[in-house]
Amino acid sequence: MALNGGITAGCIVPHPPLLIPSIGGRDREKVRSTYLAMEELARRLADLTPSVLVMISPHTPMYRDAFTIKSAPEMSGSFASFGQPRVRITKRNELELVETLLELAQEEGLPLSKSSAQYGRWYEGGEELDHGLLVPLYYLDQAFETPVISLSISGLSYRDHFRLGNIAARACAELGHKAVFVASGDLSHRLMRGAPAGYSPRGAEFDARIRDIAATGDFDSLMDIPESLVEEAGECGFRSIHAMWGALRNGALRNEVLSYEGPFGVGYLVSLHTRIA
Repeated sequence: MALNGGITAGCIVPHPPLLIPSIGGRDREKVRSTYLAMEELARRLADLTPSVLVMISPHTPMYRDAFTIKSAPEMSGSFASFGQPRVRITKRNELELVETLLELAQEEGLPLSKSSAQYGRWYEGGEELDHGLLVPLYYLDQAFETPVISLSISGLSYRDHFRLGNIAARACAELGHKAVFVASGDLSHRLMRGAPAGYSPRGAEFDARIRDIAATGDFDSLMDIPESLVEEAGECGFRSIHAMWGALRNGALRNEVLSYEGPFGVGYLVSLHTRIA
């Protein structure tokens, strides 16, 4: 079995609910570059004909000491928290892949459990799809339909997030899946005064580093970014990106930044990383 052979591409996607037309309204035009890039990404991924999406979101209920994976046969979520309960997405879970991933993680000693397990919680939550998954799915579902699996980030190390992505790729290869890894996450939340997490001049520095990494494919240099910069940026996507790299490492990639902007003080990056045969 070729390492990571089951992952044919990965992508970094933002998840502001204002990308949904009925939520963003006129403000959606202020992120026009982002929503056009999401539409382009959906078309490009459809051309790859994936059999499953492996998704990770920083807004899925998380634990300090373990990763989780949703195990319900069907998963659903809406934008009710954003005033649009009728905008609902339902996805079929790929349960055989879930079980294989759990088995491989156990063999590797990586703490991964079904989301109902009892670990030291940071946040309460259940099997519903969160907006970190729903926003990209809103666009991807318009171009193609696949089952998904849903992973959480955790309080574990960046290296453990890399290991999670690697194990997910191995599980896909073992089952013969042609999969895409979707890393949901926004970049700095501190790009300007009045931004959601306040302002830091280092927010733009962090985003520039991530944009350069995404454009060049030098994801190994993620580990060179100092923790002080990560903390100062006030990001929510760094761990997701580490997991995506774990799924893609080993083998040549075509790397493209489809868009980047931050009109509301939060960095929105859309990038595509496709394995070269």
